[in-house]
Amino acid sequence: MPPERDPEPPRLSAGLASQVLEAPIGDGAAFAEAEIVGASCAGRRIDGLECIEVVLLDPDMSGAELRDCAFRDTAFENPNLATATIRGGSLTRVVVEGGRLTGLQVTEADVRDVVWRGCGADMATFRHARLLHVTFQDCSLREADFTGMRGEAVRFTDCDLRGASFRDAELAACELRRCRLDDIEGVEGLRGASLELDQLIELAPALARSMGIGVLSE
Repeated sequence: MPPERDPEPPRLSAGLASQVLEAPIGDGAAFAEAEIVGASCAGRRIDGLECIEVVLLDPDMSGAELRDCAFRDTAFENPNLATATIRGGSLTRVVVEGGRLTGLQVTEADVRDVVWRGCGADMATFRHARLLHVTFQDCSLREADFTGMRGEAVRFTDCDLRGASFRDAELAACELRRCRLDDIEGVEGLRGASLELDQLIELAPALARSMGIGVLSE
């Protein structure tokens, strides 16, 4: 079990050079030590993209399929990642601030020291992803899919998780605070997480059903 701590922030140098992209991102593109404006690969498949010590301002990656890409020490500012797919690869010391993430899919990827803050990520998918020291803060995650997720030291704070699925998830040292948990699916997948008392009371009927315990009426 990893020690409890906040996700490590991106290691960004002061005074990053500004770079404006005039053409869409292509396979194998690499960016380093830059603040990038105009990053776009909407609706395209991109293999092997690498961003190291980069700030992406208003990037449009909606509907893109990003395969085996590496984002390290990277900040996404107000991104459009709606219906994008991040398959394989890694996100390490990353902050995703705001933006549209509806239907985003992060699958079979290593996600370490990442903060998702103020994101609209309804119906996002983290199926079978590996999350270590990750925080979701003030995010809308309605009907999000965490099926088979391996999460260690993952925190959900002030998030809307109504209708989310945690089927077959494996959690350790995880926390949920001040979250909406109505209609959670696969509640047994929350084993290994810590919840506030009122959240436990809210989940009691679902927990009882998952254990085969009936509720007697008067």
